Amino acid sequence: MDPNKTHAEIGELAQRSPALRQREIPADVLDALSRGWIESKNLVEWLSVDRRILLGVLSVELNIDLSATLRALIEDREPLSPLQLSKRIAIELATIISPNDERFKSLEQHKSDVVREWGALIVGHWESMTFARRLAWIKPFAINPNPGTREIAWMALRAYVAQDPENAISKLIPWTGSRNDRMRRYASEITRPCGVWCTHIDRLKKEPHLGIEVLEPLRSDESLYVRNSVANWLNDASKYSPDWVLDITHRWARESPTEQTKYIVKRALRTLRKTNR
Repeated sequence: MDPNKTHAEIGELAQRSPALRQREIPADVLDALSRGWIESKNLVEWLSVDRRILLGVLSVELNIDLSATLRALIEDREPLSPLQLSKRIAIELATIISPNDERFKSLEQHKSDVVREWGALIVGHWESMTFARRLAWIKPFAINPNPGTREIAWMALRAYVAQDPENAISKLIPWTGSRNDRMRRYASEITRPCGVWCTHIDRLKKEPHLGIEVLEPLRSDESLYVRNSVANWLNDASKYSPDWVLDITHRWARESPTEQTKYIVKRALRTLRKTNR
């Protein structure tokens, strides 16, 4: 593909219907994804982005003087998963791009969701920063229109929740009152005892009551996006603290007899129902 493709041509690519299999992604789409001209539209495309090519393009675009480690990552073909490679890249970029560096804003606003993903992961690797400050920096990624970017945003800070659940939860409580459902969902998703594609939080598996101040304001949330997360949170907990989850869901059903709460309760108990059959 011509590296000097016009804005109109790139615009046409952005309007594409995404492929359902990696082998079906057109060469020009794959090239545009790996050059950071367009964002991925589904998991298949996200997995296909050549992050090594993208890092090289970004280094020129933002005048980033690549460290020896980053140059080695570009040249080395070690079999890393896309997420593993992104994490490696972010660790190094965090030493190069500081919070007040204008280039960080460029990462946040980049056309490529993978570049935005690196920006979110960088927030988790800056040194000497409180969890409250990290939340402030992660917010643009947490509310990003791209669902993949939003997922990486909570993964980026999840280790801090695992290290000190009480402190993290106290800082997330204000997010549960946000008008933005993506912020409300973030507060629930980042604190899930098990979660997806991430390490488990043992404290919350053993002591799920620590998360009640995040869950309680969301028990009848108007957003399906939030309700699914809350239900999944409780379903995670039901595998380790079933009695606690039964107590919470029974109380919610009694105190909040709304359709939204009924939906959460039903989904929250799905594993326990299977177990008790």
